[in-house]
Amino acid sequence: MIKCPYCGVELDENANFCSLCGEPLPKMSKDNPARLENRKNSRKEKPMTDFQKLSASQKRKIFHKISGIILLSGILITLVIDFVTNNTISWSKYPASVSLILFINITMATLWFKRYYLWTTLSFLSVSGLLILLDIYSGDSGWGMKLGIPLLLAAYITVFVLFKLIHNTRQKGLNIIAYSILAAGVLSLCVDGIVSGYHNDSQLFGWSPIVMVAAAIIAILLLYIHYKLKKVTDLKRFFHI
Repeated sequence: MIKCPYCGVELDENANFCSLCGEPLPKMSKDNPARLENRKNSRKEKPMTDFQKLSASQKRKIFHKISGIILLSGILITLVIDFVTNNTISWSKYPASVSLILFINITMATLWFKRYYLWTTLSFLSVSGLLILLDIYSGDSGWGMKLGIPLLLAAYITVFVLFKLIHNTRQKGLNIIAYSILAAGVLSLCVDGIVSGYHNDSQLFGWSPIVMVAAAIIAILLLYIHYKLKKVTDLKRFFHI
């Protein structure tokens, strides 16, 4: 029997990770199978680059500045080219509007990285405004309010719930894939129902229930395997190889 170097619980000699705390186990010594080596000490340290030495906040600020230079210069270039060639602003307002909203979202994510609810709400409002603006550009047919924003709301809620679920999950593995597949199935139902309601004035589901059932079956199988792997840490024994 060996002990986990993190929580001290006794484990099987063939364990790949701790069944209690979920931490991956370091490589065992060949001389003494019951003794665990510290990979950090045995691994040769490589010199860090200047970028690796930066904190996560500094990296986000660098990304924000670089993306700002690219997007804002792209907006200016497209507007100038459009005006010079057509003596008016025509096609360039589409990429310019999209680039501007994208830069606004990057800025909000940089400034309020840990305030998820705030910048997610503001991001939804800004993208909703973009959809309405694109609808006005294309003739104001009303698809922005009736179709675009409901689809956007469904996508935002689904992705936000998925990320919160992943963030709160202690041991990550096949369960993350299962959650993602379930989220894709739920989003398929939302898209099918919203598009059907827009075209037929009634929520009639066509292809999405099939996708949802298939996603649910796959997700259940993955969750079952993940649960079994938590109990049986020896992969060879689990897969009978």
